[in-house]
Amino acid sequence: MPRASFRTGVMIQARPEKVFGYVSDLSRHGEWASDPVEIVTVESSPAVVGNRYRSTAQSHGVTFQSELVVTEYKPPVRFAFVGQDSTGRVEHLFTFRDDGGNTRVERQMQFNISFVQWLAYLALAYPVRIPSARRTMARLKAKLEESSDM
Repeated sequence: MPRASFRTGVMIQARPEKVFGYVSDLSRHGEWASDPVEIVTVESSPAVVGNRYRSTAQSHGVTFQSELVVTEYKPPVRFAFVGQDSTGRVEHLFTFRDDGGNTRVERQMQFNISFVQWLAYLALAYPVRIPSARRTMARLKAKLEESSDM
């Protein structure tokens, strides 16, 4: 099965602990995602590896239901989760690097997809997926820099 991936990043004027805390709260991703998304916690315990969530997202008029599982939780440097829906499995990895009191956030997404989906991915990655990911990171930056209460 082919793998497809891309990476985006942004510099945020906030401490890594603040950025990590916000990004690792999956229930808040809808506040900064470029497409409508709602994520609800299946388990109410604090964020730990293995916590499960349910996601409902819309993209270009299509609704996707996903099951999400936290796969890595290392404050304030790494956070990862995997999502599984009808289109396949998507791994999300966020890394956080302190840069003089600011935070460099990198997001990598990897897709495990069929060959046909891989061909479609190649056709859609640059015009759709990557611009959407960049808008999402810009929204994350704006959200964290406009608010001092997070």
